Amino acid sequence: AEEVQQQIIRETFHLVLKRDDHICNFLECGSLFGGSDYKLIYRHYATLYFVFCVDSSESELGILDLIQVFVETLDKCFENVCELDLIFHMDKV
Repeated sequence: AEEVQQQIIRETFHLVLKRDDHICNFLECGSLFGGSDYKLIYRHYATLYFVFCVDSSESELGILDLIQVFVETLDKCFENVCELDLIFHMDKV
């Protein structure tokens, strides 16, 4: 279970990282999860990527809005959130 989770995280990271910032923020990712009903929706902010894996019935634009609200909330909690805030204050996230 832990190995599979880490492999999914690595593959997701590589899929998202190799994409240009001007490309669509939606990716079909059924191959990662053994089915075609999932997609990755992500946003890149400075040095952070926020990636949500959702099923095909979710609205891409709705999830992008959710990510925006999530990041704005983190910024209010941590004053310009960075990776270290997420690592060392996971309980607040």
